[in-house]
Amino acid sequence: MTRQTRQVGDKGRPRWRRRADARPHEILDAALAVFAEQGFARSRLDDVARRAGVTKGTVYLYFDSKEALFREVVKAKVGHSVTRGEEFVRTFQGPARELLCAFIERYWASLLQPDNAQLARLAMTEFGSFPDLLRFYLDEVVQRAHRLIASIIKQGVSQAEFRAVDPGFAAGALQTLCVHLARAQRFPRSETGPQRSDEKVIAGIIDLYFNGLLVAPTTADDLPKKVPVAGPRGKSSRSRDAHR
Repeated sequence: MTRQTRQVGDKGRPRWRRRADARPHEILDAALAVFAEQGFARSRLDDVARRAGVTKGTVYLYFDSKEALFREVVKAKVGHSVTRGEEFVRTFQGPARELLCAFIERYWASLLQPDNAQLARLAMTEFGSFPDLLRFYLDEVVQRAHRLIASIIKQGVSQAEFRAVDPGFAAGALQTLCVHLARAQRFPRSETGPQRSDEKVIAGIIDLYFNGLLVAPTTADDLPKKVPVAGPRGKSSRSRDAHR
């Protein structure tokens, strides 16, 4: 929403104008909309200025390049959400299992936020050509969330709530599961089956993940020692030790 101040004109009638401190927020909103519509590579600061209703010179007062503008968009639209998540985890009182369940619900909600979805799509589709921006997005959003999940799992392992899993691997597995299911939830396709409510998807994630994290798995001794390896025509040509 545009922030405005009221001033009295020459004839005593109030007139409205935008407050200067509102402009950076408006420029960031405009930038995200332009980036999402046109793609980062094709977008120009002139387009952002036009969308924000300001001059290009005004944009340069706050952001010295399109790349700097993108970094601030990430911080404002997604980075603050990650910061709130970090504070939530830091101050949570209760078992690691309850914390992880609560975090999954919050994480799911953030993944479905339009701003987050638009930035994630940009990162996946365009930033192979902009490695510095891709690294910034990964560091500011993806890696911070990964560290949070890993810290919860590590806490659960130390408190004997979770099995002695690799926290980094387990965190990445949960993150990947949530991200891909959120993408499917936004763009449902017939081959994935009927559309499910967010509540059912979250319950499914928690059920699937916790059964792997909490329930004693099959031990290596129970697994087959030899695994057939397909030959060039799909036939089993040899076998190898499954746990070499």
